Amino acid sequence: MERTTITGGHGLPLGRAEYGPPDGPVLLVQHGLFGSAELGDPWLDRAEAHGVRLVAVERPGYGRSAPAPMTAVADWCAILDPLLELLCGRAGAPIDVVGISAGAPYTYALAALRPERVRAAWLLSGLPYVYDDAVRGLYPDASLRAWEFYGTADPAEVAASFAEAHDRLVAAFPDVPHLVRALEESRATGYVGPALEARLQVHPWGFEPADVLRPVTAWHSRGDDQIPFAAAERTVAMVAGGRLLEQVEPGHLPSEAVLDALFAAVAQREPDDPRGG
Repeated sequence: MERTTITGGHGLPLGRAEYGPPDGPVLLVQHGLFGSAELGDPWLDRAEAHGVRLVAVERPGYGRSAPAPMTAVADWCAILDPLLELLCGRAGAPIDVVGISAGAPYTYALAALRPERVRAAWLLSGLPYVYDDAVRGLYPDASLRAWEFYGTADPAEVAASFAEAHDRLVAAFPDVPHLVRALEESRATGYVGPALEARLQVHPWGFEPADVLRPVTAWHSRGDDQIPFAAAERTVAMVAGGRLLEQVEPGHLPSEAVLDALFAAVAQREPDDPRGG
């Protein structure tokens, strides 16, 4: 894996990494709250097996991407435009985009505000539209207190809270080394990226799920211990034609079966059959 940078919108350096064959169908990967452009072996193996070109990009404050004064999730689109132009090529062929956990809002954003660049959008344990009171209210009380803190506290306080929880966060991913490395990177930069993200999640996104114009398919587990299934279900229902498929295996991380279905669908480029036939 080689992690490089590209100049994004407003001159912002964006970190990225590519995997799989360079001439395969493109799948743009948007990482979670504690992530980076580094992906694990399950992703790399499937990219090679299915002939999919994976491009993972880091949002402001993560990895090699410089912090940026974003005021809404929608701001990401202008920052990402140069990379989208590069990936879509001269013919402007739209690409597939997948959001993992907290990468979901940014995937919704592209499907709503850059529909000409997106063929289909995919969500894995995706963060719901928590700006909406009804959606956020489906979370347990402890999570509601956290959302209140993220939305009202100074970002430096939020970053400090993540730094204080660092050892516990690392312990939560004993079998996912690339996420542990991402956490170490976030600690080295003072958790500025996650702190910004947490704030943007509960502030107006700059669009609504109903504005999404491209096919959206989401996988979510009823046994997700971080994001309530009902909140994901309500968010996907706001999207015209949105489809929610149940991940049978419990937990927040996408299962092997879900990754198999995702890559099969992207390789076949059949947005109407997210399970790959």
